[in-house]
Amino acid sequence: DVAPEAPIVPVHLEAWEARGKAAITLGSETNTVRFIWQRINEETETITLSGPLAMNRQIIERRGSTLYQVDGDALKPLAHSVEISALSVALSRLPPESLGTWLLGHGPTGGDWTVQVDEWQFTPPWRTPARVTIQGSGIDIRVMISQWGFNPLP
Repeated sequence: DVAPEAPIVPVHLEAWEARGKAAITLGSETNTVRFIWQRINEETETITLSGPLAMNRQIIERRGSTLYQVDGDALKPLAHSVEISALSVALSRLPPESLGTWLLGHGPTGGDWTVQVDEWQFTPPWRTPARVTIQGSGIDIRVMISQWGFNPLP
C-alpha cells in the first residue's frame, strides 16, 4: 500500500478535481472515456468526458441528484440528449449524487452497487484512489485516476 500511514481522503471534502479514464461495460459493449471530474461543492460537480484523441467532448453538470448536459450557456436534462451507449445507460442508472463520493473511495452502505478501491496512491496529504471498480445494475465500470487536485489544500 502507498503511504499506509496517510489518512484516506475525507468523504465530505469540497473543491477537488480528478483526471483519468474509465471503461464502462454493459453486456458485450465497452465504452472508454477520459474524464475531468470537478467537485465545486457537495451539490455541484462538472464532469468533462471525451473519447480517444479528445473527440466527442461532452460536459455534464450535476446539481443535486440531477445530471444536465451543458450546451453553450444552457443546461439540458441529460436523459434527453445522449445517444444510447454503455456510457449513457450507466449515467442513467447510477445515482448521480453518489458518484463523486465513490471516486474518493467511499462506497455505498448498501443497495445495488458495489465500489472497490483496487489501488491507492499518495496525493499529499492523503491516500487517494488510483483504480476503482464500480459494479451494479448490469454495469461494470473500471476507473483509473491519474491525477488528483485539491483546492484549497487543507
